[in-house]
Amino acid sequence: MEEFLVRNLECGEEDYLLLYVNEPSIVLGKNQSIYKEVNFEYLRNGQLKLARRITGGGTVYHDGGNLNFSIISTFTESKVNNYRYFNQRIVGALGSAGVVTEMDTRNNIICLGKKISGSAQFTNRKNIISHGTLLLNADLQTLRACLKPNPFSVESKAVSSVNSSVMNLREVTSKFPSVYEFSSYLSEALGADKIYEFSQADLTEIEALRNEKFKTFEWIYGRSPATVIEKAGTRIEVADGLITSVKSDVETPDLSGVKYEYEEIKKALEKFPGASLLLKRIY
Repeated sequence: MEEFLVRNLECGEEDYLLLYVNEPSIVLGKNQSIYKEVNFEYLRNGQLKLARRITGGGTVYHDGGNLNFSIISTFTESKVNNYRYFNQRIVGALGSAGVVTEMDTRNNIICLGKKISGSAQFTNRKNIISHGTLLLNADLQTLRACLKPNPFSVESKAVSSVNSSVMNLREVTSKFPSVYEFSSYLSEALGADKIYEFSQADLTEIEALRNEKFKTFEWIYGRSPATVIEKAGTRIEVADGLITSVKSDVETPDLSGVKYEYEEIKKALEKFPGASLLLKRIY
């Protein structure tokens, strides 16, 4: 939906505001390595959905206690990396509710020295989108667990996330019992007085983007830059989401071209005697 809007809206002098809530998921920045950012226990067990967005920046966790905001605006050079232009409105709206926040040098919104919001941008030179998270009452235990480092070494030139101490806004205010009331408050505080109505053609195009791009292995896994993973005597090279080489001190079959997903590797190793040992080493 965000990509559709940034490519198709005729913003003119107006900015558009999109507020949304996701089911529990891990969302990678466009240029990040999944192997570097995501704890594989959560991938293997299917505990969380996995997505990759069109903007850069770091990996984030979404759930029902996190409100996501997107501001879509006509492109000008002065808006590129100018997070203050977009985020100061959020800071002002929170201040009006009695919540004191500020922006730090990495363009995060912080409260009491802890991060409550991170942001990223994308532009197609027609419009620009600046979006971010707002932690209201998120499951911070799961957030930390799903993004903690894996027990294997990773070599990659991919953009890395910067670890930050985080907190929920619920710790400092009780004015927003749910993300939906928080969403209504922000919409009003930011002066959103008109609604964009999606046509059936819009929704069809958005669904096509989801199915043909954002849900594909090539987008989620394949965009991870070339990566070398080493664990317990096993060295795995991955490019475009596919295994290109496996070297191990145990007998190893040719896994070249196998997708680097747990079920794909497991299937490829089903009839191989050392499968369980190799899987244990990989995961």
